[in-house]
Amino acid sequence: MRSPADQPTNFQLTGLRVALGLGDQELEQRLRPSLEAAPDLQVVAQCLAADQLVELVQAQKVDALVVAWTLHRLTDAILAQLDRPGVTLVLLVTEPRDARWSQRTCPVLPIDADAETIHQTIQSARPGGRVVSRTPPISREPLPLKVADRPHWTSGGVIAVTGGAGSPGRTTLAINLATGLGAAEPTVLVELDLCAPAVAAYVDADPSRNICTLAHAVRDDPRAWGAALADEVQPLGANSTNAVVLCGPPKREMRTSIGPPVVERLLDELSQRYRWVIVDVGPEWLGIDTVAASHRAALARAAHVILVSAADFVGLWHGRTALDQLERLVDLDRARVNLVLNRHDARFHHSRHEVEWHLGAPVVGLIPFDQSGVQHAISEQRPVVLDPASRAGRALVTLAEGMHAGQLRLPLIGAARPRVSWWRRMLRRQPAPVLTRAFVRADEPRPAVASGSRSRA
Repeated sequence: MRSPADQPTNFQLTGLRVALGLGDQELEQRLRPSLEAAPDLQVVAQCLAADQLVELVQAQKVDALVVAWTLHRLTDAILAQLDRPGVTLVLLVTEPRDARWSQRTCPVLPIDADAETIHQTIQSARPGGRVVSRTPPISREPLPLKVADRPHWTSGGVIAVTGGAGSPGRTTLAINLATGLGAAEPTVLVELDLCAPAVAAYVDADPSRNICTLAHAVRDDPRAWGAALADEVQPLGANSTNAVVLCGPPKREMRTSIGPPVVERLLDELSQRYRWVIVDVGPEWLGIDTVAASHRAALARAAHVILVSAADFVGLWHGRTALDQLERLVDLDRARVNLVLNRHDARFHHSRHEVEWHLGAPVVGLIPFDQSGVQHAISEQRPVVLDPASRAGRALVTLAEGMHAGQLRLPLIGAARPRVSWWRRMLRRQPAPVLTRAFVRADEPRPAVASGSRSRA
């Protein structure tokens, strides 16, 4: 008979079972190969949502979790379910020194931590392991100054207006901000949305005068910036005194003529000539192509960034993704990005403070849902801020006045359009009555019958 020591075993040690919840393909490609190559770790799952991690923890199928705060459906309540005895949780966040993470018992690392640091943290945070500091060590070397850390400008500067996927309303916001600020100071609107330019259609501008012809003119003669700008910019509207616009490429195949050097030089030249430079930046930031590189150059050159997001759940989802991309690709601090919630309806959407808490960025503008006012402005090809009857227009004027730090006087052409009460609009929608032979009174004259026709008594 064999001794217990000679009995074959039906299991083998495979190291700690680790589940990843990163929520980002680029982050996964950077960390997962190194963690899988570690001999004492075994990556057993790659989860795309926080509820999948909860199922793994409840089934006791994992020993450690590496979770990014940007993971889909991850909240403080779900994080409390994951941080339990017997499971090592490593949390990756953008600002590990933030006060909101100081009460966490799990290790908190920056989102750009390398795989080796995460590996050592997992091993050290196990029961009996060495206690790990939850904040990275302070470097004694001076850190390079970010572009977004410039001194605050009380009035004027380059303002980049952008947004996430879909149509959150970035072009509408850029047009109306330029119109409002142009009522007081020299302002230029630059359409740098190289994916789907539409400013010319919004304000009835000449699309043949655009940024592509400007780039072609200055490429032949770099000293001709003044003359080229005078040829290509045009008034933003018939009633605009100080606001001008530089339209985007009229054709999709022409957008490759715009590169990062042209964008940087253009914004520098415009900053010397105008008090406000409003840049409508497209949503494509990823990749190494010319379009994405030009968009990133505009965002990096701007003194302030306004991120427009739709107020519904899907719009906030795209807004959160856009904030993460701004931090990784453009090196912008989330607290330096200003949020504007568009098409907000208090009956269905979250409040300003709730959005600020969840996204970690200040909300500087709340544009109400105003389908009638916006559609009137689009059909008449004019900015909605010129319509005093529009709720969205009044909110946009308030936002522009906050940037200008003073009252703005706009030529309110919308005042000529009379307000119609709701009951009159309902009466207009009623179909006109149709008279038949049964409704003709006997004492009324009957219609004449054409000669040659036969009628019965």
